[in-house]
Amino acid sequence: MTKEQARLDLLAKRRAMAPEVRRQAADAIALHVLAAPVVARAKRVACYLSMPSEPGTVPLITGLLERGIEVVVPLSLDDHTLDWVAYDPTASLATTPLGIPEPAGERLGRDALTTCDVVIVPALAVDHAGHRLGRGAGYYDRALEGVRAPLCALVFTHELLAELPHEPHDVPVQMAVTPGGLFRVP
Repeated sequence: MTKEQARLDLLAKRRAMAPEVRRQAADAIALHVLAAPVVARAKRVACYLSMPSEPGTVPLITGLLERGIEVVVPLSLDDHTLDWVAYDPTASLATTPLGIPEPAGERLGRDALTTCDVVIVPALAVDHAGHRLGRGAGYYDRALEGVRAPLCALVFTHELLAELPHEPHDVPVQMAVTPGGLFRVP
């Protein structure tokens, strides 16, 4: 299976999910991430503001902020790279042409990930070796180059797969969290 075919199949399954199933998944994923020792010790965590079809990040971000953990979220730039902003739940949000919500705030710079203790990344699927299938634009693979913090992808249970197509430039994750629990890549 090619990456593009896998993306089409996975996106179709996401669109078919009931809103209540998505909400329950977001709550369960948040509990698993918040229980991880590496997150409990964190001072700053990078996360993303989820799109409607993705595992929701609102419960997770809320939990991180309630614990006094700073959360930084991405801003997409015209050159297909990411900048970062400290998340403020009261900040106004704008939606990009790609459908991604982005908050207003002072830009922290492209290297803000180097100051994070954990980086939560979006994925359409993750395999048992930690290969992450994204949407194909490469924003995260470019942003994650050289990041030493543990990388954690959030996926629905059926998106944790035995194997995925991948390329040498794809940056693997060390953890994947589903509604069923946290999977560590050996």
